[in-house]
Amino acid sequence: MIPDFFKDVSRYGSLSVVGMAKNVGKTVCLRALIEYGRVSGQAPCWAVTSIGMDGESTDTLYKTAKPELDFYPGMLIQTSEQHYARRRLSAEILQVSRETTACGRIVTARVITPGKLILSGYAHTQGLRRYISQVRAFGARTAIIDGALSRMSLASPFVSEAVILCTGAALSKNLQELVRKTRFQYALMNLPVFRKEAGGQDLAEALGRIRSGVFGISPEGEVEDLQIPSLLQVDKYWEKIEPYCRQDCFLYISGLLNDSFLQSLVSRKERPEVVVSDFSKLFLSPQVFSAYSRAGSRLWVLQQPEVIGICVNPHSPEGYDMDSLRLRESLSEALGREVFDILA
Repeated sequence: MIPDFFKDVSRYGSLSVVGMAKNVGKTVCLRALIEYGRVSGQAPCWAVTSIGMDGESTDTLYKTAKPELDFYPGMLIQTSEQHYARRRLSAEILQVSRETTACGRIVTARVITPGKLILSGYAHTQGLRRYISQVRAFGARTAIIDGALSRMSLASPFVSEAVILCTGAALSKNLQELVRKTRFQYALMNLPVFRKEAGGQDLAEALGRIRSGVFGISPEGEVEDLQIPSLLQVDKYWEKIEPYCRQDCFLYISGLLNDSFLQSLVSRKERPEVVVSDFSKLFLSPQVFSAYSRAGSRLWVLQQPEVIGICVNPHSPEGYDMDSLRLRESLSEALGREVFDILA
């Protein structure tokens, strides 16, 4: 079943395919997307890389067969030297990085004849930004990034404009639990975007340049560096946060936001609303997030990617299968949008 949103991929300069767990069908989705690109004629305008390793024939954990990835003439691929040497296609090397990874330097190449290849590219945000810039310079319209287990932060909107979210039975054997976890993740990926100006300055743009620390934002839009290096030490700095514990104030947290800090705000009679750079900085439980929301406060983000599609895999590598139709219907009702099982 080819998802309708595949036809929109070339509208974006960058796209991440991310999974909520290992074996939720992310590779199946990426493989189907590339095949659609070949049939529709869009593939030569696409570049593909991975932040982990994808395209191998056997799952390293479960030792089960995995779908390999095929690439077609005109496509740009970026992978490590080690995996480029094992390619089963011919390609023209366009660039070799100076930076060395565990699997060698990163090779950027253009496919000449079709075949298979294992992807293993940069595993950090700066490298992915370079990848997007490089492949655009070589003529790619859309830079596709394959995600990896526990690395959803690399789907940050500061790296990719759009996201395909993959979920499935490998996340939970219980349908209600699977739906609950997916709905919560989807909610975090759709938090309101912070927009505020002060003195003719776009505060969101100014905050986006900050790389570390906690900052208070007054009702007038004045930004103060609270000199708090980490939320791990926040108990020592409550006197600095206290002036901003009002409903008309904000706290900007440039790093990670966890349950502990948000829970400490919930317990207060008045609290600021909290801004983070994007959803990937949120390490929250549904319970604490819900308590904060019920207290009348909101979380904000500077920027969010567009979730263009959601795919499911009803099969677990442990041998457990869910009913695909029931799973899709349950998720569609919870999320308010269509959900696809590509193999249905």
